[in-house]
Amino acid sequence: MANAKILIAGDIFPIDNNQQSFCNGNLKELFGDKICNLFSDADFSVCNLEGALTDHGERCKKTGPVKVAPTQCIETYKKLGFKCCMLANNHATDGGHQGMIDTMNTLDEAGIGHIGAGKDKDSITKSAIYVIGGMSIGFYNVSETMYNKPTESHAGAWLYDEYVVCRDIEALKKKCDYLIVIYHGGVEKFPYPSPETKKRFHRMADNGANMILSQHTHCIGSEEYYNGSYLLYGQGDFLLKNYAPGLTDTGLVVELCINDGNISIIKHKVESVDNKYVRYSENQDLSDFNERSSHIGDDAYILQQFHNFCRGELHLYLKAFKSPGRFMQRVKDHFPKRFRKWLFSNAFNDRDLMFSLHTLRSEQNRETAIRGIEDLLEERTGQSIL
Repeated sequence: MANAKILIAGDIFPIDNNQQSFCNGNLKELFGDKICNLFSDADFSVCNLEGALTDHGERCKKTGPVKVAPTQCIETYKKLGFKCCMLANNHATDGGHQGMIDTMNTLDEAGIGHIGAGKDKDSITKSAIYVIGGMSIGFYNVSETMYNKPTESHAGAWLYDEYVVCRDIEALKKKCDYLIVIYHGGVEKFPYPSPETKKRFHRMADNGANMILSQHTHCIGSEEYYNGSYLLYGQGDFLLKNYAPGLTDTGLVVELCINDGNISIIKHKVESVDNKYVRYSENQDLSDFNERSSHIGDDAYILQQFHNFCRGELHLYLKAFKSPGRFMQRVKDHFPKRFRKWLFSNAFNDRDLMFSLHTLRSEQNRETAIRGIEDLLEERTGQSIL
């Protein structure tokens, strides 16, 4: 057996103010010396490529940010030393079908592996096994459903189906010594696992996953050791647009140290600078993270935190399902029946409809909306909503 270091970075993708640095592969400017040294010392590193690398103009119609950058930006991924990129995420298809194809072709040309996506639903590569430090290390990449669903003729990401995913994990574990699941999901800006996320992680661990990391939440969350597996509920971003300073401006680079067949885990804290660069944090204090993690076994505490979060987000979902308004309700009866359906459907603009679709389609939004509405009704009626 040999010794080796594996690095797992969170979400990374260029934005307008650092795109040229990505294209030039200017590592020192983007990451600073300490992060560059950390990656140069690694034997293997992976990340989540959070967007589409394409030079074409096709774009996905959606709510929220559209993350697209030129293919030349691959220089940074290549020079930093990533050996494999995770593509199962909610921005994988932001460049449309062609953008997804371009991203995979760009990675292939750069000699970087990729899993979690495909040119159609029948050609998705879900996993890969690499021999590192004398051990076979498996990687499995899966995402929640958002704007990334593949079809028979459209590229997309590998999406979570509990029955299929757990069977995949069970079969893959038989082929490798250590299995890492990179799960792109969980509730954004919430530093604990939602009840559904925790249930999913436990089931994947029960079926053989040795490590499960939740990306997508954009904040450092909490950790748990369950049934011999390491579960990280929220890795935080590596280098991505910071949209909630104080919460989403830090992340963890997870290091797996292989020593004669044994694996230990080290967490490196990184932080956003000027919403443009990332640096190795001078303050590696993880006391807040450890405090949150100490509550993971207390389901009642975690559920209360989730209740509080959902009530704070509820206005977004109520707006998504808003009625056309009292005036429209009054005047509709004055129109012939054949016009009423047209009148109501046109009372909502495209953004209203897209956000409503996003809320219904996305597991994290659906869970948050249901919990928030249940709590509001219970508060008003004084009765539990079953």
